[in-house]
Amino acid sequence: MSMKRFWPIALLIAFVLGMFAAGTYFEKNEEKERTAIPVKAELTIYTDLPSNLTTLLAQQYEMQYHVRLTMLPITEEQMATRMTLPASDQKGDLVITTRDNLDIGVKYNQLKPVLTEGVDEVSDRFKNNDALWVGIWYDPVVFAQSDSFYNRMGRYVTAWHSLILPGDWRVIMTDFVASRSAANILYSFVEMNGEEQGLHYFVDLKPHVVQYAKFLSTPIRLAALGETDLGIGNYSDGQQYVNHKYPVKIIFPADGTPYYLTGVGMLKGTTHEEEATQVIKWLLSKQVSQLLQDNGFYYVYTSPELPNPVDSLGRELVLWDTKGGYTEDGKKVLLDKWISQVRFRKDI
Repeated sequence: MSMKRFWPIALLIAFVLGMFAAGTYFEKNEEKERTAIPVKAELTIYTDLPSNLTTLLAQQYEMQYHVRLTMLPITEEQMATRMTLPASDQKGDLVITTRDNLDIGVKYNQLKPVLTEGVDEVSDRFKNNDALWVGIWYDPVVFAQSDSFYNRMGRYVTAWHSLILPGDWRVIMTDFVASRSAANILYSFVEMNGEEQGLHYFVDLKPHVVQYAKFLSTPIRLAALGETDLGIGNYSDGQQYVNHKYPVKIIFPADGTPYYLTGVGMLKGTTHEEEATQVIKWLLSKQVSQLLQDNGFYYVYTSPELPNPVDSLGRELVLWDTKGGYTEDGKKVLLDKWISQVRFRKDI
């Protein structure tokens, strides 16, 4: 190869190597700039939220406030047990979990009052009377209807009481044993209507049910794909399919609906009360709702400053006035009765 032919290739190689070196240099400089700002505090948070959600929150908070949030993931069952430990054994600053688990923390004297701007504005139904915890968002139960069913007759099947009327519609719901969030539907029906009537509702619904799904998102997904007429599931899952333009309608039950409340409490043993209070204030902010929405998490927020969602009929949510608070033993008794009297009952 002559020198004239070699030079263009050599220049190209040199250019590529130079660009690579420059990119590496700038990346290292950016990393130095990020690490140059010292972390002002480190907080430990116990949570049973999904890890992809907690990682997003922790990264955003450290970037904005230079406070490191160490998220310790545990299951809801483990959280329930942790909330019964002696306060002296509670190492950490905050807990983010369900209302039932936060109420266990109140019962066992684990939490201290949360006194910060924003908490007062949250509706009493979403917080402890003594401000020992505050709800930050909730996930209501909705009906997801395939477009074809909605256009045929679904717009008239918009309440729990109309869902059990005679008709040929097919319903998919989650097996209550498969998910604590799904089982919350059963507990809410029993709390609102009493045990006998609450269980009997699902007996009346069973002729329509073609599948008891293992995962909470499955009923919504199958409705969005047109593989069933109606799926009973969470708003957060339904809104994902709506935003991705699937042929599905989200219906808020007109006679009210259960919801799954997530809240935050401050542990008595925290040594960072000021910083922990700032985290709670941030969790209630519009900024967090926008952050989650931008990353595909769709909840309804407890702060009155944030807009209420509407369904495909333009209606706002009607929530049941439930308090929760069933013990683990009480929940097991109800689930056992549902299994024997509804799920595997043969004469329906």
